[in-house]
Amino acid sequence: MTKKITALILALIMIISFSACGQKDNADTEFGWGTYENGTYTNGFFDFSIDLPKDYIHLSPQEIIDMNTEPDENGVISPINVNEIEDLSAEAIVHYVYSKKYETAPTAQFNPYINIFSENMQFSNNLYNKEDYVENSINYTSMIFENGGVNVKVLPLEKPWFGERQFAKGSMEIEYDQFTMVQEMYALTKNNYTLVILIGYSNPEEKAELYSYIESISIK
Repeated sequence: MTKKITALILALIMIISFSACGQKDNADTEFGWGTYENGTYTNGFFDFSIDLPKDYIHLSPQEIIDMNTEPDENGVISPINVNEIEDLSAEAIVHYVYSKKYETAPTAQFNPYINIFSENMQFSNNLYNKEDYVENSINYTSMIFENGGVNVKVLPLEKPWFGERQFAKGSMEIEYDQFTMVQEMYALTKNNYTLVILIGYSNPEEKAELYSYIESISIK
């Protein structure tokens, strides 16, 4: 995979990955990282669980934070120690899961992934419903790519059911020289939080593999 493609894919993941702090809502006492055990990620706050591919590379919360930390205006990167976050529920974005198929993707080949995070909508001053959240995120991301000269096709919004909840689903087809990458976003809301599952794939085999895990979602 070329450096240009790698940079664009990271930009896709990082567009809504900003770190900030605010005041904790007293109702958020159960908010936490969740757990990954025996191939299943579980998050008690959202009553959510999903099976993850055991042969993927699973990043720790610290590795995910390091991947998404951006330099300041002077080009300086200030590391964030995950153990020093005093109140996780007061963070704007919390990444729970980032799993990728390859440590480094083969040349001219996409690296399929699953990314799960939550956003505290208090920081945007908009308590979006799940449909508006997905549409706004997809449209903004597609605009960023199109401004960078990358062709993007946004597909119609869908509303699939998993467990006992209906999600909003948005999809984009992103054209690269070597392949077409598809990103799908699944989202639902709880209180002032949005739970988001992102998957990325580039061929029917990768899609079928990732769908087998999406279909394992359990949520109340």
